[in-house]
Amino acid sequence: MNIALSWLATLTLALTGQATNAASVDRFAFTPNAAISGYNREHLGNVTPEQCASACLDSSRANWCVSFDYYKTQSQCDLSDKRAADIGGLKTDYAGNPYDHYSLGPVDGRPNPVPGDRHVLLIGLDGLRGDALICEGCAKPPTISALIADGAFHGNVLAGGGQATVSGPGWGSVFTGYWADQHGVTGNDINLPLKKPHVFDLIKQAYPTATTAVVADWANLTANLRPKQADYVVANAAKDSRRAADAVKQWLSQTHAPTAIFYYLHNPDIHACCYDPLNANYQQKILAEDAQIKQVLDALVRRPNYAQEQWLIVLTSDHGGLSTGHGGQSAQERSTPLVLNNTYGQPQRTAYCRGDLTATSLTQIDGATPHILDFLGIANTSPGSKSPSCGTR
Repeated sequence: MNIALSWLATLTLALTGQATNAASVDRFAFTPNAAISGYNREHLGNVTPEQCASACLDSSRANWCVSFDYYKTQSQCDLSDKRAADIGGLKTDYAGNPYDHYSLGPVDGRPNPVPGDRHVLLIGLDGLRGDALICEGCAKPPTISALIADGAFHGNVLAGGGQATVSGPGWGSVFTGYWADQHGVTGNDINLPLKKPHVFDLIKQAYPTATTAVVADWANLTANLRPKQADYVVANAAKDSRRAADAVKQWLSQTHAPTAIFYYLHNPDIHACCYDPLNANYQQKILAEDAQIKQVLDALVRRPNYAQEQWLIVLTSDHGGLSTGHGGQSAQERSTPLVLNNTYGQPQRTAYCRGDLTATSLTQIDGATPHILDFLGIANTSPGSKSPSCGTR
């Protein structure tokens, strides 16, 4: 890190009180505990992240500033004319993790290199039981129901078994196609590294210019469980689904949207009474998240070139729940859903997968990763297997 202090820039900020727009920082993808090593063009002191974002966007720097590293304990930042993708990635092993990185997304993104202009929108709803979407008296969330009606649905993809039904192991299995004894995230400790490649990193291995994006409020998902080569990482406020949806809508507004997006919604994980498809509180949380998903899908179909793109929408969860919690091996705690739809707003397309798949046994390692890789034409070397009913290749 370049620690040379630009006293003139600091004095200017202090004297003008630079009209800071708190929303400015929302234009930057946030990566905690990371920084660009070198490539720092200007140093600012006595500033907040919001002031650094406003400084980067100021007309005097807008022709070069695309990212900044923030010194969390010193109220300082370094402005840079490089993004992580320009210099081979971010450095994440600084002693004590003193920095956070903020990157301004390219206005138009980068062209998607996947043949057929294929993309993936992976939607993760924490704590969503597989039997909470289609049953007598269920919430029947309209947007998710529309995805199910024109796509494929499995109502009992089994989490747990040889691992606890908690978020770290569950999301690790969703993202890799391996169980926790192999992917390494055996609990919710943020310091447990993901030892198997994240499916989004496999996409970048196959297509190096592909872009990947993550938005989540649970810290592990933007730290040890995130793709190592993610281009955009946004950490929204706790259970702030509106901001999570806004981040995805911003990515979808780019001329070239990311190749793959993970969009995380936390609120069904209630830890209150009750993880039960017929419980009014649980239903309300599911319906509220469904309304946010609707906004994202509306933005997706409004894309000017949506008719030429092919998007696989995948919806799943990390675990179910029983009464007020989860972690055990009951049928309710192990139950998660899988929704697959590549024809949303494009009914003329050939469906990648259609119908109720629940009669065919699937476990969590068979869920998201094998189907994403298959849809994008990438070899799957994980022990997970896609449903035999799915696939267009």
